[in-house]
Amino acid sequence: MTIQGDSQVSATTSSVTDTDRGKGGNIKIIEANRFEATDGGQVITTTEGTGQAGDITLEVRDDITLAGEGSGLFANTTSGSSGKGGDIVVDPRTVTIRDQAKIAVNSQGDGDGGNITLEAGTLTLNNKAELSAETASTQGGNITLTIDELLFLRRNSKISTTAGTAEAGGDGGNIEINAPFILGIRQENSDITANAFEGNGGNITITTQGIIGLEFREKLTPLSDITASSEFGVDGTVNINAPGIDPSRGLSELPTDIIDASQLIEKNLCAAGEGSEFTATGRGGLPVSPNETLNPNATWDDWRITEQPQTRIKRRRLRSRQHQLQINQPQTSNPKPKQIVEAQGWVIGANGEVILTAHPVIVTPKGTWLHKVDCPMLHQTFKQLR
Repeated sequence: MTIQGDSQVSATTSSVTDTDRGKGGNIKIIEANRFEATDGGQVITTTEGTGQAGDITLEVRDDITLAGEGSGLFANTTSGSSGKGGDIVVDPRTVTIRDQAKIAVNSQGDGDGGNITLEAGTLTLNNKAELSAETASTQGGNITLTIDELLFLRRNSKISTTAGTAEAGGDGGNIEINAPFILGIRQENSDITANAFEGNGGNITITTQGIIGLEFREKLTPLSDITASSEFGVDGTVNINAPGIDPSRGLSELPTDIIDASQLIEKNLCAAGEGSEFTATGRGGLPVSPNETLNPNATWDDWRITEQPQTRIKRRRLRSRQHQLQINQPQTSNPKPKQIVEAQGWVIGANGEVILTAHPVIVTPKGTWLHKVDCPMLHQTFKQLR
């Protein structure tokens, strides 16, 4: 389904008399594969009197795309009305809101703002996109987001339940976000806010494995913020929960002693060739994943290959035959082989040949023909010659 170019799907409640309190009609779009509202396309429910605005429900199998200024889903109340804003429920696989498009349940009258409930695999807000439940002077609505994979905020996008936008009363609404990862760009001024002017700030509860690019701050800044403040009332609270994983579990502590690897290498190759041994102590294998429970009952599996009875009988006969052959053979004395030692030095023989030695040769350096000049004696000799 596509709504494009200032087209609308609307349900408006208008008041003819002061006693009109009828609720506006609801808009439901269900079992659609995709939904797009672009270039000003809107789905909107509005109340202009005392009646409550209708609700908007989108149940889409795949993607919802809202793009362009003026595009989006709106359940608002107009200035001078007293009815409550409607609720918006969105349930697709992927939601993309970009280029100043919005999902809004803003109340400009005396009624409370409606609520936004969104469940999706991924939610992306880009280039001044907004999810807002703001009120001019009354209680702000709530926003509840359940994201399976990623919540991504880019380029001055906002999630807001701010109350008192007309510098009046009203408490900020609450924001509840459940997402494995929340990603923003620090310098792009994308905010999650539950602020108020005269009333109390709303509460923000975030359950996630990681937040990147957004930080909690007392007040709004040009950076990407998470705030729950009030200009003249009591600040709200921000709770960020990261349950389930303790990164420190399953990590092995490394030794602090630095080992000189050069001291572990045998310099005498002949000695090294006689045999050596390497022993590694400590816990072997990979550490247990932090997500898994520790198993205190370690078991041992016998992986040895057992021999068949016939194989054992044949092996015994072979050993007996070999032993009998050794007895019958004449014993010969094998001289012990000479040990080969690595050369440590060399000398020149009488016939000019080079002879390698097992021990270093101490060489006495010859004297040099260059002697230190005795300057006073040389000066005295020159005087006598004159």
